[in-house]
Amino acid sequence: VVKNIVNTKRTIVCTIHQPSIDIFEAFDEVINWQTHINGGQMVYSGELGQHSSRLIEYFEGIPGVPKIKENHNPATWMLEVTSTSVEAQLGIDFALIYKESHLYKYIMFLLCRRNKEIVQSQSLPAQGSEKLQFSTPFPQNGWEQLKACLWKQHLSYWRSPKYNLARLAFTISSSSFYGALLWQKGQNL
Repeated sequence: VVKNIVNTKRTIVCTIHQPSIDIFEAFDEVINWQTHINGGQMVYSGELGQHSSRLIEYFEGIPGVPKIKENHNPATWMLEVTSTSVEAQLGIDFALIYKESHLYKYIMFLLCRRNKEIVQSQSLPAQGSEKLQFSTPFPQNGWEQLKACLWKQHLSYWRSPKYNLARLAFTISSSSFYGALLWQKGQNL
């Protein structure tokens, strides 16, 4: 099913947990997120290569990371070596290593270039199109804007009637208190 969608030139983003080697090898690229208490961080993003060769080459190139055993599932191995316990045991930060890697810099370069291309292509009007012009700077006239503001205020007030009742009670009690306190003091203040 996934390959059929790929053949229609669509991008597929999915989450896989403990995939079999056949499922893992079916993907062209992979992003590995390492979860922490304060969120997740990317520890690898890139092509898998044939038989996950690029992924294996990247992680085996990190000093201290154990080599993959023969006939071992690359997905399982990747999850094992990038676990927080192995990271603590080796005293390394995979997210930091990835951010300082050539792979990360290359991917960021490609993303920036692609983003610039998209912005430039979308910034230019289509050939033969006319410039947009509006009769007023606002989409609605003043009366419609006033009605919309009043309706929003009405909804805001009636979302919390208990709060509004408390405000009304406070207003009445404080004005009664100050009214009684300053009764007939007019010119004497």
